Amino acid sequence: MKKYQKHNSTCFLWALVCILISTIFAVILQFFKGDVLDYAVEGESQTTIEYAVLLIIFILFEVLFYFGYRLFSTKFVIGCTKLLKRDIFESIIKRDYVDYKTLQQGEYIAKYTNEADTIKTRHFQMLPMFWEILFKIVFVSVALFVLDWRIALITIGLLTTPLYVPKLIEAQLQKAQAEYLKAVEANLAKVNDWLSGFEIIKNFSIERKILSKFDKVNDLTMEKLLGDLTLGAVSQLITTLISYLSYFVVLVAATWLVLKGDFSAGDFFIAIGMIDQLSYPLLSLAEIIRQLVAIKPSCQSMEQFIARGSRAGEGKSLTELTRDIRYRNVVFSYPNGQPVLQNFNLEIQKGKRYLIKGPSGCGKTTAVNLLLRYYDVTGGSIEIDGVPLSEYCSTYDCMTVIRQEAVLFHDSLRNNLTMYQNIPDENLIEVLHNVGLNKFAQKDALDEIIVENGVNLSGGERKRICLARALLRDTEILILDEPLANLDDATAAKIEDLLLSIKDKLMIVVSHQFSDTKLSCFDSVLTLQKV
Repeated sequence: MKKYQKHNSTCFLWALVCILISTIFAVILQFFKGDVLDYAVEGESQTTIEYAVLLIIFILFEVLFYFGYRLFSTKFVIGCTKLLKRDIFESIIKRDYVDYKTLQQGEYIAKYTNEADTIKTRHFQMLPMFWEILFKIVFVSVALFVLDWRIALITIGLLTTPLYVPKLIEAQLQKAQAEYLKAVEANLAKVNDWLSGFEIIKNFSIERKILSKFDKVNDLTMEKLLGDLTLGAVSQLITTLISYLSYFVVLVAATWLVLKGDFSAGDFFIAIGMIDQLSYPLLSLAEIIRQLVAIKPSCQSMEQFIARGSRAGEGKSLTELTRDIRYRNVVFSYPNGQPVLQNFNLEIQKGKRYLIKGPSGCGKTTAVNLLLRYYDVTGGSIEIDGVPLSEYCSTYDCMTVIRQEAVLFHDSLRNNLTMYQNIPDENLIEVLHNVGLNKFAQKDALDEIIVENGVNLSGGERKRICLARALLRDTEILILDEPLANLDDATAAKIEDLLLSIKDKLMIVVSHQFSDTKLSCFDSVLTLQKV
């Protein structure tokens, strides 16, 4: 978290300057209050009025600089949180596909929302408050020594005892915090999973069963939250009781000094004011320390999560294909599974068309995923222009992939086609014509909004938009994984013709549905069998 604090250090320093000045005025105010009281008791009205005016001026300065402190501390917190959330999101999108799939989508959402906001509340917000309270404690303590060393020692000795409470239950605080955040992650993952299957839930009429399952995970989450808050409340109760007992002892000591004649009415008034100034900050400091102690493991976990994403993609990227791609005796099996590919050999030459077909589970998509570096081969090798694929961290710059499920963002048609690149509308319209989407091939239609995953479009339209997007990217290699899935015969035939009309690209089609009459259009057809 130090990275975010350093980046926003200017706001933090200004916040410290403002609270330092505000605290100085607040402490001086206590002496002015006592002076006003003493002069009033002595009947010196003119001096009383002068000190009262100064008192008002000092109050205004205290309030003004405290406002500055709140303003700069807020900017500090927002700045740190903004950078943290950016790093979380960057860490997610920079991960390789397989690493990304190790967590559920809801767990990533939990990191970005709940955990980031918890760190904001219990770490970033606590840091300026810690110094605010610390400055007040230091200056008030010094002021108490100026007033009377006996009162100072008694006050500081007694009122600092609540600070040790959070440290005594540090392990329990951290455990309760970690268990709550873990429960939230699991809860969000489940909710995201259920919402993704909304249609199935409605179709099978299982709303009550899903609600029952939700109640279980939600109850567990709230139970962990209750445990976390209860432990905090117990800590706060102990520190409050100790603080009030200390306050009573100091009050008795100040009264005794008045009875001895060592204190005037004004001095007593100052002492009580200083105790008030010190007791609440010490209580607050105990709570701040509790929060910082409890959130520490979560901060460390978040830093590890972000660092894991930042390490992804290290190495060189494939940018062009000169000659060919060769699979040499490739063996691959998923962890703890049987081999999917066994002694697999394939030579793919630049600019040609290839079809990989076979029954489900024969390794068609796996062969493509190995080329995309989603996995590393178990045995054998894959070479690109004679260079082992293992020397590249990514092949995305040279390849465009269209999967079975059309992925479209909730955005304009233009942005879904360009992927936020600067491409002239004329080019977009031309490629829409080429893929048979004539009704969208006009400037006004480019601004139409596509609902998430294109639910306001037909299956054929979604496939064609994804194909148009791939053609606009214009990479040397085009990979289509089951491009005919979930299409009626007429639409599938049109998509087949569109694919076969593409020229000057190395095209790899993975499909078990391609029409037999069109297989001759491919330079090579490879039929796989289950291992």
